[in-house]
Amino acid sequence: MVNVLVFLCSYLICAINPAIVISKKVIGTDIRNVGSGNAGTTNAIRTMGKGWGILVFILDALKVVIAYGVTILICKIFKGSNVITAESVYIVAAIIGHCYPIYYNFQGGKGVVAILISCAFLEPKITLVCLIVAIIIIFISRMVSMGSLSSIVLFNIMIMVMEPWYLFGVMIASAIIIYKHKANIKRIMNGEENKLF
Repeated sequence: MVNVLVFLCSYLICAINPAIVISKKVIGTDIRNVGSGNAGTTNAIRTMGKGWGILVFILDALKVVIAYGVTILICKIFKGSNVITAESVYIVAAIIGHCYPIYYNFQGGKGVVAILISCAFLEPKITLVCLIVAIIIIFISRMVSMGSLSSIVLFNIMIMVMEPWYLFGVMIASAIIIYKHKANIKRIMNGEENKLF
């Protein structure tokens, strides 16, 4: 019962996509119809500017924070529930909600911000290390996708070695994100990926 509630609440909260909502107001069209077609921060920056892109990032992060708060609240209401299991369900639901939102015909973003924030709640120190690695790779390669994917792979490796009880949920969430980046991976391999600057 607890895990079902956690999944439904996290999914429905994280399925709200600020990039789609804001783009319709700012540029008069769905962000999925312009730029890279992705409803996320990077495309928001490219199509609407840094200011709107930062706002999209903040709102994407905020919804994941709210979903985590609801998860903890549910665990407190249902005393004796397994918090680690609930948190694993939360991270999977957050990523599915962001990537496949019911409100927008199941066509959402790629989940990078969602997994960054949710992993920060689960393992802040590991997430910080992976974030630093991502920033370095992005700075060197100028490709957000390469930095994001590299850090996700590193996070899985570190979780496997240091905190294995979160591994199942993290692996499912990571697999979804990697699948959503399949076009990016192909472009990286062909040397055709878009550069951030």
